[in-house]
Amino acid sequence: MNYVHYEKKIVKSLGVALTNWPVHGPVRNPGELTRDDATVLRNALASRECKWIKLTSQQVEIRKASNKQRSANGEKVYGPPRKQRARSRKGGPGPSSSDGVGMEDVTMDEDAPELSAV
Repeated sequence: MNYVHYEKKIVKSLGVALTNWPVHGPVRNPGELTRDDATVLRNALASRECKWIKLTSQQVEIRKASNKQRSANGEKVYGPPRKQRARSRKGGPGPSSSDGVGMEDVTMDEDAPELSAV
């Protein structure tokens, strides 16, 4: 579950929210909690005091507006920006050597002996 980007990836995208979070601070990964806080969370979930609810479209819009205002006030509502992944070049040339010469740049020497597969 994406707890770092909880408001964006869970609340905003899926329209669900965790209510009555029993631990001080924002909703976060249970693996980041202390043992005592994890016990408090487990007990709250078991007793259904803390639970997931489906938000109405109106509730989601209210939450978005609230988050936008909080973000404008300098609060980090949506967590840190995500790291950019390296993009693959599908259909492009294969791996190239460190000198920047790709396989398409290699020419065969006509005088070189052919290599045979073993």
